[in-house]
Amino acid sequence: MISGNDFLSEFPPVSKAEWLNQIAKDLKNRPLEDLDWNIEEGLKMSPFVHADDFEALPVPFAGEVNNWEICENIFVKNPADANRQALEALEGGVEGLRFYFETPPGWDFFQQIFDKIHPDFIGLHFAGVGVSQNPGAILGLLERLAMQKGIVTTSLRGSLGYDPASLSGIVDWRYLVDLAGFAKEKFPHFKLLTISLKSSPNGLSEGLKSGNLYLEKLAERGLSVPLIGESLQFSMPVGKSYFLEIAKLRAFKLLWLNVLQGWDAPLCYPVVEAHFQPEVYTNEIFTNMVRATTMAMSAVLGGAERLTVLPYDAGRESQADYSPEFGRRIARNVQHLLKMESFFHEIPEPTAGSFYIETLTNELAKRAWSAFQQ
Repeated sequence: MISGNDFLSEFPPVSKAEWLNQIAKDLKNRPLEDLDWNIEEGLKMSPFVHADDFEALPVPFAGEVNNWEICENIFVKNPADANRQALEALEGGVEGLRFYFETPPGWDFFQQIFDKIHPDFIGLHFAGVGVSQNPGAILGLLERLAMQKGIVTTSLRGSLGYDPASLSGIVDWRYLVDLAGFAKEKFPHFKLLTISLKSSPNGLSEGLKSGNLYLEKLAERGLSVPLIGESLQFSMPVGKSYFLEIAKLRAFKLLWLNVLQGWDAPLCYPVVEAHFQPEVYTNEIFTNMVRATTMAMSAVLGGAERLTVLPYDAGRESQADYSPEFGRRIARNVQHLLKMESFFHEIPEPTAGSFYIETLTNELAKRAWSAFQQ
């Protein structure tokens, strides 16, 4: 009989040495190192990690569950079409919409997109060249929309895909200070700046560098470091290497705490939105449905606060036998399976205590922090 929650009480502990002896027999004395995973230059991972490798057992980052936001992209060309897709997505169960604008929208254009949509019930995200050219105008339109619909702007939540430091040209830091002041009063639940991380080996350290640059430049101009941190979010591409993607997300969250600690700022995990890139999919498009599921699992197990799953035929629409609506529905359903059937959003950090993932997280964090310091 197992007492309380001690599910392992009936199993005798097995030391690392005993495990290695058994592994050697199973491998017929082939070196365990032959199975090492070459992640990148100078970084290998053994397939076997044991509790004896830790001075103290790992603990979860936090005890809270991660009820991530199910998001969908809408590339706006015609406002009526964008509105139809938005309503379809909302009826299909998304919790956030990301609108991509090629040019800054006008009021009539913007208003038509939100016909029959209740903006205070969902996450509102705006990206694209049209946002980068005039992010303040987007907030202005949103303020006008809220007034028209009889809701207060402080009830809205969302983000802007704006990262002027990544663009060529001189950054108008004073404009950013003014924008942050306006948002603090009118849109306190909006992330004004979105730093996109790359999938390259230096992606984590470069993301830290970009985030630290905003802390430095905006603090010099009078903004408090906590307010700057609250204005930032990070966008991370998720690849198909299951454990590696989980560890990358976890490592970045830990590393950002190091940056904040260096500024003597309150420690708060960063908001990380996860997304897929079309190049991770294959021309065997139905295989992409399965791949999307494992990639989505990596994102939410790693702690992403928002996830956008690409349709299985993204970038390969001409190969699809079914309508784009079908592809978008399947992409949504991937996340619904993780939430409504697997209940991933009800478990605080499911990967905590996995010796392999904890070790991989620490190794990635050490390398990225060293590169950031240099």
